[in-house]
Amino acid sequence: MGRLYLVLTALCCLVAGLQAAEAPLALPAAAQAHLPAGWKLLKVAEGDLNADGKADLVIVREGTDPKKITKRGDGYEQNGNPRVVVVLLADKEGYRKVGEYPKFIPPAYTLEFDNYMDRFKELKVAKGVITIEFDWFASAGTWWTSHDTFKFRLETGKFRLIGLEESSFARNEGDMTLTSTNHLTGKRKITTGISAFTDKPSHPKITWENLESRKPVYLEDLPPCGR
Repeated sequence: MGRLYLVLTALCCLVAGLQAAEAPLALPAAAQAHLPAGWKLLKVAEGDLNADGKADLVIVREGTDPKKITKRGDGYEQNGNPRVVVVLLADKEGYRKVGEYPKFIPPAYTLEFDNYMDRFKELKVAKGVITIEFDWFASAGTWWTSHDTFKFRLETGKFRLIGLEESSFARNEGDMTLTSTNHLTGKRKITTGISAFTDKPSHPKITWENLESRKPVYLEDLPPCGR
């Protein structure tokens, strides 16, 4: 089952790569000034973030400095170029930048997490909420892998963390834990006793926790990947 998971993950990555090749990313003409020279688009998401009926933009841009790209002896590319989340609100003049966040999405390669694949997974906008997802998958050093989903909403000019969904499991045993945190209510739901493998029974157990602090957390306050 573990091998099947790895095969499916590889196939998903391949399909995503082919789709990206078929549809090159581009910004509307009115937003192109917000992509500086020396940077490329990594992700673009569109949606109304401030309930004014206009489609806003959230982009992730990545540096293109070749000096920050190296190769290992096996040919694996290590890209240390920085990434920046930029939020653009649509207005009658085009787009105005309301936020730029250089810390939250780390480079594809960092020495601190040498054995991990690129942790940045996805960027989405829906119903006024920005969703940013990360995968944690190590080629060596640990059997644990996890998927984290952060949700942000515009509040008083800043993007507040309103929810965090985490799923983690051990690839050798299949033991899975689901954690759902509502930063608005201050409640966290933890589900254990789940098996990620279909040939092992699950015995879910749910516990609830109160967050130690109800103080709002904003996108600019978070470290890379929120950890």
